[in-house]
Amino acid sequence: MVAGAGTEHLPSFDGGGGYDAADKVAGVVSCGHTDGRDQVPGRGYSLTTFRVVSCVHPNRNVVPGAEVHACLGRNVYVLWSSSRRGAPATVDAFRAASPLCIVLERGAGELRVASEEEGAAGSGLHTNRLLFLRGKERSSTSSVQGMSDVRLLLEAPSAGICTSWAMAGGSLLTPWEALVGASLSGWSDATAVHELLMSALPPLPVAADDQLSTTSRILGRRGRHFVLHAQHWLAPSASVGLNGASAVGQVADAVDQVRCVPVVGPVLRLCLLVVQVGALAVLADGHDARRKDAVQRCEAIALDVLCRIFEQLRKDPTEFGAAFIEQLCSLMAQVEIILEQVEATFFMTPVMDMMADALVHGWEQQLKDIHDKQIISSVHSAVGRAVDRVEHSVDGMMRRVSELGRSLAGSLPVEQDLSMYEVGWRPPVLDEDHVAGVHKHGRVEFDIVSMLEGYASGEATKAPRVGVYGIDGCGKSTACAEVATCERVRALFPRGTIWVQLNETSTSETVVAAVLALVYHLCGEAAVKRCLRLTGRKDFVAMAASDVQASLMADMSKWLVIVDDVRYEQVGMLKQLLLVVSRATPVLFTTRSEVVVTLVSGAARLAISSWPEEDARALLARAIGKTPSDSEPVFSAEEETAWVQRVLDLTQRHVLSVSIVAALLSAHCGKWRPVVAALEHQWTDPSFQRPLTDLNPMRSVRATLDTSRVLLPDDEYRRAFAAVGILPANEQIGMHVLGRLWRPQLGVVGGAAEVSSLSRPPRPCVGGEAVHPGALRLVDALVRAGLIHQEVADGDLAGAVVHPVVCGYAHSLLGADIVAAHQRLLDEYARDCPADGTDTHGWLGYHFWATADDGYWYNNVARHAAASEDVLALASLVTDEWYAARARTSSLAGHEADVGLVLASLSAIIDDADHSVHESPVLLGAAHWGLAMAFLHRKGCMTAANQEAAFILLRRGLDEVSRAAAPSLWAEMQNDLGNVYSYRVNGDKAANFQKAVRCYYHALEVRTHETLAWAETQHCLGMAYADRDGGDKAANMEEALAYFRRSLDVRARHVAPLQWADTNLHMGAAYTERVDGGKAANMEEAMACYRRALEVWTRETVPLYWATAQHSMGRAYTERVDGDKAANLEEAVACYRRALLVRTRDAVPLPWTTTQRCLGLALAERVEGDKTVNLKEAVACFRRVVDVRTRETMPLEWAAMQLKLADIYKLLMDGDKDAKQANKEEMMACYRRTLVVWTRETAPNAWAETQNRMGVAYAQVVDGDKAANLEEAVACHQRALDVWTREAAPLHWATTQVYLAHVFKLQVSGDKEANKAKMEQMKACFRCALEVWTRESAPTSWADTLYGMGTACALWVGGDEAANMEEAVACYRRVLEVWTREAAPLEWTTTQLNLAFALRRQASSDAAANMEEALACYRNALEIVTRGYDAQLWAKVQFSMGTAYAERVYGDKAANWEEAVACYRRALEVRTREEIPQLWANTTWRMVIALQGAEHWVEALERARALQAFGCEWNKWDEMEASLVTRVAQLEPEVALPSNSRTVSDPLPGVDDDGLAA
Repeated sequence: MVAGAGTEHLPSFDGGGGYDAADKVAGVVSCGHTDGRDQVPGRGYSLTTFRVVSCVHPNRNVVPGAEVHACLGRNVYVLWSSSRRGAPATVDAFRAASPLCIVLERGAGELRVASEEEGAAGSGLHTNRLLFLRGKERSSTSSVQGMSDVRLLLEAPSAGICTSWAMAGGSLLTPWEALVGASLSGWSDATAVHELLMSALPPLPVAADDQLSTTSRILGRRGRHFVLHAQHWLAPSASVGLNGASAVGQVADAVDQVRCVPVVGPVLRLCLLVVQVGALAVLADGHDARRKDAVQRCEAIALDVLCRIFEQLRKDPTEFGAAFIEQLCSLMAQVEIILEQVEATFFMTPVMDMMADALVHGWEQQLKDIHDKQIISSVHSAVGRAVDRVEHSVDGMMRRVSELGRSLAGSLPVEQDLSMYEVGWRPPVLDEDHVAGVHKHGRVEFDIVSMLEGYASGEATKAPRVGVYGIDGCGKSTACAEVATCERVRALFPRGTIWVQLNETSTSETVVAAVLALVYHLCGEAAVKRCLRLTGRKDFVAMAASDVQASLMADMSKWLVIVDDVRYEQVGMLKQLLLVVSRATPVLFTTRSEVVVTLVSGAARLAISSWPEEDARALLARAIGKTPSDSEPVFSAEEETAWVQRVLDLTQRHVLSVSIVAALLSAHCGKWRPVVAALEHQWTDPSFQRPLTDLNPMRSVRATLDTSRVLLPDDEYRRAFAAVGILPANEQIGMHVLGRLWRPQLGVVGGAAEVSSLSRPPRPCVGGEAVHPGALRLVDALVRAGLIHQEVADGDLAGAVVHPVVCGYAHSLLGADIVAAHQRLLDEYARDCPADGTDTHGWLGYHFWATADDGYWYNNVARHAAASEDVLALASLVTDEWYAARARTSSLAGHEADVGLVLASLSAIIDDADHSVHESPVLLGAAHWGLAMAFLHRKGCMTAANQEAAFILLRRGLDEVSRAAAPSLWAEMQNDLGNVYSYRVNGDKAANFQKAVRCYYHALEVRTHETLAWAETQHCLGMAYADRDGGDKAANMEEALAYFRRSLDVRARHVAPLQWADTNLHMGAAYTERVDGGKAANMEEAMACYRRALEVWTRETVPLYWATAQHSMGRAYTERVDGDKAANLEEAVACYRRALLVRTRDAVPLPWTTTQRCLGLALAERVEGDKTVNLKEAVACFRRVVDVRTRETMPLEWAAMQLKLADIYKLLMDGDKDAKQANKEEMMACYRRTLVVWTRETAPNAWAETQNRMGVAYAQVVDGDKAANLEEAVACHQRALDVWTREAAPLHWATTQVYLAHVFKLQVSGDKEANKAKMEQMKACFRCALEVWTRESAPTSWADTLYGMGTACALWVGGDEAANMEEAVACYRRVLEVWTREAAPLEWTTTQLNLAFALRRQASSDAAANMEEALACYRNALEIVTRGYDAQLWAKVQFSMGTAYAERVYGDKAANWEEAVACYRRALEVRTREEIPQLWANTTWRMVIALQGAEHWVEALERARALQAFGCEWNKWDEMEASLVTRVAQLEPEVALPSNSRTVSDPLPGVDDDGLAA
């Protein structure tokens, strides 16, 4: 609000400070135009009466010279002058009169001094007092959709008031970015600003309370009245060009010039905001606490944003800083928008009286969102710093990503190999020397088997869930593996055991794979294929669990599930897996932490620490070749003393430690002395005092591992073992992976002589890849040392598994070399794909997507890239090409995990100012680009927060990288920034579009013609123009099509097939929206584009893209102009159904609902098939939509679908009585559900529209209490009129008046007086509508309304029939002035028939002339209504015309009877006894009378007797039997003895089925 904008002079303040309680403005209240004399008490709001010079308004005729009362807030509120009310004396009176709002749109609205040309148009009078106003008018309850463009030229009471309002308009319409300025320099504090400002301000009043306001925090004082002329502050005199700028305005200019930073503008704009808060608080009624709370929160948030802006202004200006300020300014604008909404409720009396919770909740939610954005802005403002060094290595990578990589992104996905869920989820194979424990008391294996047997025998009702916990290496996994493989358990669970292996590297992808494996085993292939389509969803596990529960097999209790190595931080993973497993299936899980077991509801706990001595001895005995015996000790007393007991003590009977010692003893062929000596040496070494860790929980473990490592052959073996530390534990590592890992060691293993030996045996192949013999020897040595476990498949060495303890130990050995080890493996794999040259820091660009997945690499590359801190490797994992590669392997969950690792890693690298990447600007820019792409590839990438993060990071990356330094990277970032602008949620859409186009053109400065990168940018430009919100739509679509065509010049099908198809799809969509050209031709072009896309996108290769194209084709067929409509709809239905084969609810719920909705609409219009069946199927489609787009999640879409359902139920009301009643109830229920969301307060227009539709529905209901239904209809329409007033929405108001008139017409019943009242109400409604719908402004609506009014009068039985018929005739004649035969032939025909009906019944002095005019009307109608056009209507006109001839006065009577006979005869050609028996009887009766009049006695008698034979089948038999008997009696003598001249002078009353045309 601009308080006091209508006052020309600053207010004076006395010692007491301030105005009186009423805040009255000095001056006499007047409606004249004397300078400054017509202000009224406003208490902070100005209220001025203007004279209208000219008005451009779509729905309102304002006479020049009329007065309008206006109040200036954040928008302009107006009250048009009316003879029924005088000028409002106060703002309260102004509010009570329900003013309209003219919204001053930022960027489009205007409130300024009129130009010379505009002044000349206003007759040149008082040009210094002319104010130009442009905005959108809405009522107190209308929404944006109901606003009308308004332009006003107003004459102010004085030049000062005109200047004041104009300056206020300039202030309010100035964007925050313009206030802050584009070229900024630093400043230290606001002290000088404060001092200068306070020197110009008058003394402030003392506060009534001690609480400081936001104004105090900004300016050091509190108060409201000193800013009542705040509009002057924001319009510096130099820029406005107006005389008489206030002292405050001059201070603002001075401060800005001294400080070079326009800080006063933003501060005073905020003060303006605070003034509005104060004014609202002063004017608050008793229940305005909620409104006051909202504006106070606006106040606080705005101050915080402003402080952030000033904080950024203190820093050195950068492009990034400017972007940050731009974002903060957009937040400030949003705060003002909310305040605008709050202020609107102040002037909206109906809403103010209600103040529904939903409205307040909306403000709260918006403020919360703005506050959240402030936090995000603060976080991202710290990302990165500007540096000047330039490196070139990244440029090559970006160039190749743009060229070579994009074609690889088009690679086709392969179908998921389900065998991986069969072979990869079995229990591990036990070593041959394993000591069994399932039969031994005291072993955990025995306890587990006992629990399982108890469940199988029925002792327990629920399947056990058992947690085995203990330190690492204590034998937990081995114990579970033995349980799973023992004969007793296999007999209990004949379906088998599913083994799920977790480790320290387990991610969400691990959980997804495990869930799919569980589903595969428990429910079969069909279920896992369904679940595979859900892997991209956040609720994947819950959905999979639901699917399992819905398809539970009867033998779920015959399975055993084991989850191994659950860490404390992985409890969530375990619980997700347990969701999928039936409660009838036993579950074992192992963990190091007892807490994990306690966190699983109902889990039994079993602890394991070490082996019993006899079992440890048995293992040692087997290692040296002895066979344990139950009858005698396995070791002698000497052996026990010499080494066995020493080993048991040194290993503490820790299972892993004993196993490693046993392996060493076996490798040394039973020579125990060196092994024991080495073990004892580790214990006695002074350096052995190492800290205990989770991976080394006992000193005996570390001693054993040290011993095993020392006994390896040499340092190369030890280095090879240390390298194992970067591999995942408890996971089979293929030999080809180990070969890559050990490549540095393999160059020296065996010596140069072996490498050159010609007699060397060929390298064995594992999985199709040759394995270096040295890798086999390394594996053998490490297995013999007990450090790894080898995996054998089909008699060959398949790979190795590393125990978590051993893996952690090896990892610790790498020390500072850990990063280099990860980098070496990364580089080894990079050898298989194109890579860019290194820069001075050794950074590489990678195309990992060009490497085939070997079962290890795709799942682990992100972990290795993160550990090596390789920026370009990490960036390559957030490209579209890598996403496509992951999608090919059905690893969308894996891609999500990759993105998470990239986000964490690149964030850490950027935030670490000492990281070496900061020494390379180009690499630092690439890191920002990679992090931005990670935000855009993460789930929910289109959310505002992710977009803003990517936006800031790309701007920051462009700060680091210049075009000269790395042109391809620079162009890629420009293109991606353009994409972010194109889809950006925040900010002004028009501004975002312009910035997006500018970025694309920057990219094209580097991306030259005839490259795929150039084609990509052309495609993006086409998308931007096609989606543009604003501008000339026709021009936008032509631009989009031109860009798409240019893209396709390079994106040829043989070069990049998938991209070619994608561009064709979007080009097809642009054709459907095209304005230029014929719609028929455009739709054919669109369909051709979709067909081309479908040539590449097949269901087998890219199912989701194929489904998208099918959906688009379905929409094109629905809107097609050419071809047969029925055939087009059949094709559309077929396309939608094909799309739904892939677009399932589980896989893609929102696209599924979109296609279901479109299918429902097509079925509702379908011509082929049974109409009722089609409509019921449409209902089913819409119900599926609301099952997903629920009221809670998507309330607006849910409400819209309820209306669609109501429409279908309305169409279904043609069935039998019971079905009609059921459909009526469903329809009304849909309307009521809609009104739950679309309330009068939150969506007034939609609420009023629904009320209107309910009223129409109540009026059409036949069953039930008709009177009650019609009363409900009246109430509904009147509620709609509460919102759609004539002033606010004249067209809607007129439409509702017509609806109401028809209801009043239906309420006419037996009570004559009541009928008269209803008819008067009906006529009044029609006349109201005709006040808006004039023949000149809306001829069609005007004619339609008159037609309805004429019909109502013609059908009114009661009342003054003569007057009614006369009015009906007058209405129809006026209608025919618009509905001519040439302009509207069908409507003209119908009106001709109804005019004839009214003329025949009109009581006038010249009835004969009326009959002649009626006959002329019938003849006119028959020129259009032929038998071929509509046989039934043609027969009806013939019948009516025959009756008119029978009643005709003019002309020869005999000829008239002959004409009547001819008309009836033609009618009976259609109205046969077989087809339409009742109409046949009615027409035959009239024919008998006409034949008698024409003296055709024989035929008359035959037809009369035919009626007698029809008898009681005639529904009028009881009424007409006596007349028919009389008629037969008259005809029989005539037939027997014909007279020469006999006429029917007074025929008996006949049956007349003549009626008004529909």
